[in-house]
Amino acid sequence: MHQLTSGMAGWLTFEQMQQGIDNLREAELARPLELIARGRNYEVRGEFPLPKEEKKRGTPQRLDFLLVNHSHRVAIAVETKYKKKGKRMAGSIGSDARRLSELTVDTIETQIASGAAKPFSKPVSGYALLRAIIVVWHQSDIMEQLRVEPDTVKRQYLGLVSALLPEGAEANSRNFAAAMLGKLATRPVAKKAGALRPGSTYTYKRFWVACLIELPSWATIQPS
Repeated sequence: MHQLTSGMAGWLTFEQMQQGIDNLREAELARPLELIARGRNYEVRGEFPLPKEEKKRGTPQRLDFLLVNHSHRVAIAVETKYKKKGKRMAGSIGSDARRLSELTVDTIETQIASGAAKPFSKPVSGYALLRAIIVVWHQSDIMEQLRVEPDTVKRQYLGLVSALLPEGAEANSRNFAAAMLGKLATRPVAKKAGALRPGSTYTYKRFWVACLIELPSWATIQPS
């Protein structure tokens, strides 16, 4: 996931350098994520279908991405989020974290065996399952979203940002904002809880990519 985070940050840098973009649509994150994952020898399925819940109306839920590496016997369930300036995300990071925590290899295996998950056809029973959320935002726009997120998501994010700060810098809101805006030197972050990378060479128009990797506390998030 750390390599995927770095790859997405590199793609954002490329896009901003060639087009000068300051905003995106979440759907635009799909193609580069898929290409980077395939380049790391993963099979990829976007919009992976999940079984319809009993007594629940509407279209069955889907997972943004499922990545499978048969050589390493690992599957990665990925949700992607993009925070637009001045707008709340469609669905919270916390709700995605809670939903991912409930996903099992057995559920994935059932979908593959039923033929609903093509092009996947090989079984994944017994594989390790990693769950992660990739979040992209511009400058310090993520701070607005964090105000409505559960405490476990806030703590996980702040843990990544604290590791981002240069040695000796106090972990406070002022320095967090300065780092997000490119006014403070930063360090690449790759931890067990996730990764964090700047995605632009324009310090005053900087994009950010964070990867939040599942923590046990995700299962305690209350449904919104």
